[in-house]
Amino acid sequence: MIARLRFAALALVLAACPARREEGGGQTPPSEPTKEATPPAIDPPATTTHEDDADESAHHVVFSDRTSQSYLLLLPGSPKAAPTREALGELVKRKLASAEDEPEVALLLDLVATEPRPLQSDPALDVGERNEIRHADLLGLHIALLPIAPPGEEPLISPAALGDPIATRELSEADRASLPARRHALVLRAHYRNRYGVRGLRLLQTLVRIVAADRKALIHDPDTGETMDVAVFTRRRLQSTLGNVADQVVVVPFPDPRHGEGFVRMSTRGMRRFGSVELELDGLPRDAAVLEAASQLLQGLAYRMARAGEYDQQGFAVEVDDEIELTHADVAQAYASRTERVAHCDGCPERVRVHLVERPAEPHDPIEHVVARVVAPRLLSASPTYDHPAWVRKAIDDLLGVR
Repeated sequence: MIARLRFAALALVLAACPARREEGGGQTPPSEPTKEATPPAIDPPATTTHEDDADESAHHVVFSDRTSQSYLLLLPGSPKAAPTREALGELVKRKLASAEDEPEVALLLDLVATEPRPLQSDPALDVGERNEIRHADLLGLHIALLPIAPPGEEPLISPAALGDPIATRELSEADRASLPARRHALVLRAHYRNRYGVRGLRLLQTLVRIVAADRKALIHDPDTGETMDVAVFTRRRLQSTLGNVADQVVVVPFPDPRHGEGFVRMSTRGMRRFGSVELELDGLPRDAAVLEAASQLLQGLAYRMARAGEYDQQGFAVEVDDEIELTHADVAQAYASRTERVAHCDGCPERVRVHLVERPAEPHDPIEHVVARVVAPRLLSASPTYDHPAWVRKAIDDLLGVR
């Protein structure tokens, strides 16, 4: 089980020095500026907030109105050029010619054929073009062939990521041994909006599967840091009928400076593909059962965020609800493709209400991406007597019955 592997390596992870975030990162998800995406001001609570003087805007988390996802296909040999759009289109037609389980093939071909669309705020666009882009969910595909370790430059993929036993846990020994010889990456990056079950992401994953199998490539996910083969990538692909978000998102432990020695925080990686902020839960004791339950809580919340971030039919980004009710059913849905058992209890509420608050950027955060802390609803978390670690333990107990 992924969670248990991560918790077994907890001490190693906590001692590591994470890579520095690029300077200039904004504190809102990258999105096209729209008037409706800015929430109205509300009166702050009368009491002093527990959130270390976080301003009111930190309590208003907005989904991106457009996002993107990249996969790096690690190629054998020494390819000379990236495939053309026409060549990729022909490959899709050939591989999916009789695939009854691959709907939306025509849409995938359109995505492959389309250069990335500009932001709808681009002044070069006329009103009609802006409206057309505002309502589209598939916004184009970027294709590039790049060296993994260009001379004199930062590597495209960190050697630490390619050598990490957890990030490469699902590779065979032969595939792991082949990594140093794979010196080029075919980058496939789709631009899309969270609509129709995150259709853009699902189409991209279909394309990546086809191309990787054709090129005998391994697949690296730059958001989660994982590298896998085609079979594993196919098994973990997002399925609209399942909502198997736990196959798309990993949960990583970090030290917890807010609460000090004896505490850990857990943070998601991979939420960008849903146009969502990353999620962080701190104040956790160094107890394997509690940390695994916390990971399940975050995966259930990730599922809720992916659903709640569905792009508005009128063409505007949406704001996260002030309170989110998370249920045991949400957690089970996030793990729908797996056989592992989600913690369950008889007699507990199997639900909890949470609030998200954006925290300041930290060096280990994903580049140019917001991280939001998971806290109690504001009536409780705004109180000067709020005990966050105690609330976290109760929330996990209420949701999953883990004390």
